[in-house]
Amino acid sequence: MSIEVSEELELSPEYIVEEILGLYRDIRKLSDEEILYGTSDLNRELFQKLDSLINLEIEDGIAWNILQKKELEPVFAEISRFRNLYTVKLETDHANEILVSDSPWAVLENFPFYGNYLKLVRTEYEGLELSLGDRVFFLGSGPLPLTLIVFFQQHGVKSTGIEQDPTRANLSKKVLEKLGLSEVITIINGNHFSLNGEGFALSPDAGIKALMIAAQAEPKKEIFEYLLAVMPAKSRISCRIYEKGLRRMLNGDCLFDLPEGFEEQARVDPEPPVYNTVVFLEKKR
Repeated sequence: MSIEVSEELELSPEYIVEEILGLYRDIRKLSDEEILYGTSDLNRELFQKLDSLINLEIEDGIAWNILQKKELEPVFAEISRFRNLYTVKLETDHANEILVSDSPWAVLENFPFYGNYLKLVRTEYEGLELSLGDRVFFLGSGPLPLTLIVFFQQHGVKSTGIEQDPTRANLSKKVLEKLGLSEVITIINGNHFSLNGEGFALSPDAGIKALMIAAQAEPKKEIFEYLLAVMPAKSRISCRIYEKGLRRMLNGDCLFDLPEGFEEQARVDPEPPVYNTVVFLEKKR
């Protein structure tokens, strides 16, 4: 179900909007449970069609004009819901494959987006100026904490993942145990409010070099308002967002305007196969 565009067909805004609406009409029929646990090939085909759509080569200005249409806001919300949940399904299925495998590392590296994580994590490792043995926090680690696994596997960076869904948090702990990484990667069942407890201080004195925020971690406005209240000055953050082209529709509440109190240090645009722009921030006060 990939979008086929002939050389004669111009990617007009009208054409793109119709493709978005067509996808929406199929997605809105699906409940959360059908997306997370369904076995139909339709969900996989819809995910592939969405992938093709958000990667269309169009000017950012055209995409921005489409995404500013107020009447399409419920459409974008449904599309974002579908992609987030289907991504959870993919990660959950792969996590369970790892648990029953005699070659868990080989299964892990066979994850469809493994190559994306290698490149994305390197961007964050370099942008946050990390070193071997450092520790980071990651908000929104999911059922398959690939970011954290790659950080240690490739760069020797230890980590603590924070996942608000208890089932996904428990599954990720089992995966880490299977891979022999439980001593260097820990998982907390919680959310951004968990960053205020004893032992979770975001400061160099506590041995935490940075906080990373997943693209799916929401609501970002609330998250940053809370972090502004609890983080010490000079704390460093990296935040993944979807910023280029139609990928913007995947953001629930995207970080385009920096919250007051944080200063942008750098913004790294995605290069294939990575989808995410990475924004590096520092708390000013």
